[in-house]
Amino acid sequence: MCNAAAATLGSLIHRGIAAVPEGTTAPAPDRMTFFTCGHPQPDEGSLASGLAIEAMLAETTPEDVVLTLVSGGGSAMLEIPVAGISLSDLRELTTALLRSGAPIHEINIIRSALSLTKSGGLARLAAPARSVALILSDVVGNRLSSIASGPTVLRATQPRRAVRILHKYNLWKKNPQSVRNALTTHRSPPMPTPRPVNILIASNHVVIDAAQTAATGMGFPVHVLSRQMHGEARDVGHRFASRMAHTGGPECLIMGGETTVRVRGGGRGGRNQELAISAAIRLDGRPGAALMALATDGVDGPTDAAGAIVTGDTAAMARDAGLDLEAALDDNNAYPSLNRLGALIRTGPTGTNLNDIVVGLVYPVRGAA
Repeated sequence: MCNAAAATLGSLIHRGIAAVPEGTTAPAPDRMTFFTCGHPQPDEGSLASGLAIEAMLAETTPEDVVLTLVSGGGSAMLEIPVAGISLSDLRELTTALLRSGAPIHEINIIRSALSLTKSGGLARLAAPARSVALILSDVVGNRLSSIASGPTVLRATQPRRAVRILHKYNLWKKNPQSVRNALTTHRSPPMPTPRPVNILIASNHVVIDAAQTAATGMGFPVHVLSRQMHGEARDVGHRFASRMAHTGGPECLIMGGETTVRVRGGGRGGRNQELAISAAIRLDGRPGAALMALATDGVDGPTDAAGAIVTGDTAAMARDAGLDLEAALDDNNAYPSLNRLGALIRTGPTGTNLNDIVVGLVYPVRGAA
């Protein structure tokens, strides 16, 4: 997005700052500075990028235009916490939320109530300049206030609702006292801000449409099962594979969106890897079936994999290798098994984030009964 803006606007750009993921190796365009930041956990880079942007926006005038390029991951990578909240507090809270299985819109309600950049905070910092945002959605349903926690979408924060959500997942008393204090302390209403222009330029629909076009070109009839995939990853994987198992083929089944994982074990993996293992268990012995689950940003959970590909032979291969896929799923430990089976997809960071996609191919096999 930064490269495209630089190529289009050229010398019109006075200065730019971007929070980019760890592993980004591309150099920043002229007059721009990149801050390498953590995801899904905020880190020192996240705070540094927030403070640098705050300092830059303090110089704006009514004649300026602030262009904000927003994509998924911004909730973690760009941060200025409210007074009293430390980085360790934020990390402890984020860990608990990510392990709880809470959907992203609930997580972002809590994040926004503790931040000066979210729920329009960035647009408020940009005032009195005019603010225009170009947005890539990684949120099911494309709610602008949920994408990167809506830094340019003017909304009142919801501390009371944040408290209810923490109670809902039994996290209220498990979080730092500073978080509880911040959510129960009265704050003055924000100053009036010029209304930003927010433009959604791409979403998961683009990914689904591209996959559909590719599958059609390969001769597969395509059925898009859902453009709003959500729910527990292992449950979604089982249901998707069940649909594949009852499909005669040839056919391509597609879903897009984002699942969640409730962490019960101590293993390593990601939502797409869990979905793939669950599907492999359900497809056990089914000839002519292959499933891919992929994170479009190239990063599935805290791993170096984007996702995985499994077939009807994967479960048998696991047994032959002495691997227990059910146990791996129960321990949230999909990565080691899929890695040993050669089933992981490694793209590296893609530089964009448009949710996840799941593709299932059902096809005839010669000699199969």
